[in-house]
Amino acid sequence: MRIQKTAFTLVELLVVIAIIGILIALLLPAVQAAREAARRMSCANNFRQVGVAMHNYHSAHGCFPPGVIIWRSSTGASCGPALDPPRHYAGFGWGAFILPYLEQAALYEKIDFVQDPNSGHGFTYYEPGSTREATSTLIPTYLCPSDPQGGELVSCCSWGPDDPDLDPMEDVGKTNMAGVADSKDWTCDGRHAFQSNVTRRHPAPGGGYLNTAGMMGERQGCRMSNVRDGSSNTLMIGEVTGAGRGTHAAQFWTSVNLLDTYDGINGYCTVIPAGGTYAGLRDTGFSSFHPGGCHFVLGDGHVSFLSEDIASEVLAKLTTRAGGEPISGGEY
Repeated sequence: MRIQKTAFTLVELLVVIAIIGILIALLLPAVQAAREAARRMSCANNFRQVGVAMHNYHSAHGCFPPGVIIWRSSTGASCGPALDPPRHYAGFGWGAFILPYLEQAALYEKIDFVQDPNSGHGFTYYEPGSTREATSTLIPTYLCPSDPQGGELVSCCSWGPDDPDLDPMEDVGKTNMAGVADSKDWTCDGRHAFQSNVTRRHPAPGGGYLNTAGMMGERQGCRMSNVRDGSSNTLMIGEVTGAGRGTHAAQFWTSVNLLDTYDGINGYCTVIPAGGTYAGLRDTGFSSFHPGGCHFVLGDGHVSFLSEDIASEVLAKLTTRAGGEPISGGEY
């Protein structure tokens, strides 16, 4: 009796492989979407932690932290008037001030917040020693897992021969968060009064809050009472992207970390490759690698994912803290 062996023919095998390939192609977008959903949830959770930290800071000090404390001898991005005699204090931003409320007290204690009078460059946030060690640290809470740039360090302030052992492209820790300062110009054209006391870790909230139209201004902390448009309708911290993997250009949590909403969300001037850089700082607008929009912490601490299709006039209303513009929940 002759036994006939059975097996797949080459055509049948190719058909099976083709079917498996089609199924994988159909499932891959779903898998990628699920992964992005998880990354977006993780990013939103980081923003919630920052919102809680900001409010804990407010409870302890009577105001939110200043957006940044920095000035130089001429007007410009320092957001302050010219000084006589000329001086330059490159201080710290909100990301440094809230470290104790993000369970980063040990890192906070390494930072020397007082200008070194013997410094030849004036970059207090990059002073050698423990301060430089602290400011070059990556803080996971400030990073978005969807950003392909990851947690590379940002180029900001190496001085070549002064730092022979340092990589000039890797200075300070990157962040995917920036303070919302204004609806038009975060540098505010030098309109702000000069505060002389630079030795305090937490500047007193005395005087009116006159810095920017938004919550995160320069040299002075915003009180909750200053947010007359309603804390649930006013943006405080927003999501940003860097200039791409390997560029070492992005916002950094240490110091100058403020932006305006003039260019919208995920607009031409906010996403890669558009947008300029200054000393490693990517000065653009609010954007993310999440499809359709980006995260914001609002004044009451809650997190909202704002659509990139939001009307510019509505975004401007959400930015200003005391503009008197009514906003309904259905507008955003």
